[in-house]
Parts: sequence; structure tokens; C-alpha cells
Amino acid sequence: MAIETRPVALTRFAWALKELPPESGEIAAPFVLRTAGEQEADEAVSIVQSSYNLDPEWSGCALYIKGTVLPLVMKTLAKEPTCLFVQHGNRVIGASVFDCEPEEGGVHLISGPCVLIEYRNRGIGGALLAATLDALRGRGVNQAFGQTRPNSPSAKYLCTKFGGRAVKEEPAELVTQADAA
Repeated sequence: MAIETRPVALTRFAWALKELPPESGEIAAPFVLRTAGEQEADEAVSIVQSSYNLDPEWSGCALYIKGTVLPLVMKTLAKEPTCLFVQHGNRVIGASVFDCEPEEGGVHLISGPCVLIEYRNRGIGGALLAATLDALRGRGVNQAFGQTRPNSPSAKYLCTKFGGRAVKEEPAELVTQADAA
């Protein structure tokens, strides 16, 4: 018998991209921000998965991550390789997968800015978010949407940067053990 998890509560955020300052996505050395190549989809999935799995604010959400977030990342990258990477030397330490034309009610920030846990609290997530929003604006998107856990550090500090505002909270779909397998 499949074991259901509780719904994952999410807060939806919106950014008015016309109001963003130009070229707001800069990152300090020694880090490098770049567009991921078409052959780097597996690395993007790996960074996103590691970032979510080791993040305390997503603790207890493994079925949602495996059943919803990662398939959406893979689907988006298969449709159009829209991903930004942050590198430290030869190592990719951050990724942000985005979709310029999400499905009805979907989000543009598919993964959100994902930074490996040992590189957090250095401004990398904010720079990656800014670069992602700038990339969306450059592709003609006027308003971008993303989501995260309510009352989390991401919701309180990261998503509110660059004019992000919470627009509603909604429980995510239930994901069962059978669905995630």
C-alpha cells in the first residue's frame, strides 16, 4: 500500500520584470555566472537535486522533489535548455532552470536558484536569482513567477529581492511512494 505524504505548502512569488534595474545579475570573483550548454542537462539536474536534498527548509519533501520538481526540471531542459550555472573554478556550484513559457498556472523559476549547501550565504543565490530574472526579461517576459516554502529563509529574504512579492499560498499535489518510484 502506498504511503501518502502531506501536501507541501508553497508560497507563490511574482516579479514585475520591467521594474528590475538593468543587468542586476552580477556575481563577485572567483565565481563565474554562465549559461549552461545543451549537453549539461544532467549536471543541472544533479545540482538541483543536491541543493534540495541537503536544504533543511525542504526536509521531509523528498517525494515532492522527486515526483514534481525534478521531472519538471528535466521536461523544461528537454524542451529548451534554459539554465544558468555558477562555477567556482571547474566545479559547478549553482544552477537555475527557468521556463519562458510555462503551462497555465505554472512558474517561470522551475528550480529557483539552487546553490550547493557549502557555498550558501555568499550572495550567490541572490546573484543567480537576479541573472535568471534578467534572462527572462531579455526573452520578453514581463512578469515572472516562482515558488518556495512559506516562512522559509528563501521566502523571507531571497524571493523578496528585486521586488518579489508573495501572491498566494497553495498546497502542492500529494505525491505517493508509488508515484515517486
